[in-house]
Amino acid sequence: MARLIDGINGPFRGKVGSIVGYVRNGQGIIRGLPRKISKAPSQKQLDNRKAMTAAQAWLKFIKPFVRVGFKNYSRKQHGFGNALSYLKLNAIKEDFTVDPSRAMISWGDLPGPLEPGVSNPESGVLEFTWQPILDHEDDHAFILAYSPDTLFDGSTCGARRDAGKHILKCGIISGEEVDVYLGFISEDRQKCSNSVYLGRIKVT
Repeated sequence: MARLIDGINGPFRGKVGSIVGYVRNGQGIIRGLPRKISKAPSQKQLDNRKAMTAAQAWLKFIKPFVRVGFKNYSRKQHGFGNALSYLKLNAIKEDFTVDPSRAMISWGDLPGPLEPGVSNPESGVLEFTWQPILDHEDDHAFILAYSPDTLFDGSTCGARRDAGKHILKCGIISGEEVDVYLGFISEDRQKCSNSVYLGRIKVT
């Protein structure tokens, strides 16, 4: 049984016979029930599943970052789905593991970081630096330090671009080697830049 939304002319949610109705991103969607497939999957299908599994595993711990950072990548999906699509297409290696140097945590048309850098000046601290630019001084740093062992720290609203640096106190990942990313997000949090990969660094 399906439930009508907004009356007889509105979308419905539920199942009627072989038809399923639901609402996604504010739009009513109707689709048929999935068919049972008896044919064995092709190698291409198996590889696609492996790539999808690897991408999901890499992203699942950093959903708060990519939900914001990738929300403008495509209007067809939310931020996490967009990040999943990008990662699967661009950063999966032949052995179906993620190449962190080809991954991104944000995507968009804001200017990216100029002369970005990262250092570990003292225990439990990462210092991110960049060159300020005019007209975008109100943007904020978008930062992630991510361990392959699923430990992470960062900020989706760090120091302003005109500050030229951000100090990340990250004792939670002390002793870990982390992959480090830097991008920018607008003051109103509606736009992002493409993030850049700053390499792997050990947090003392």
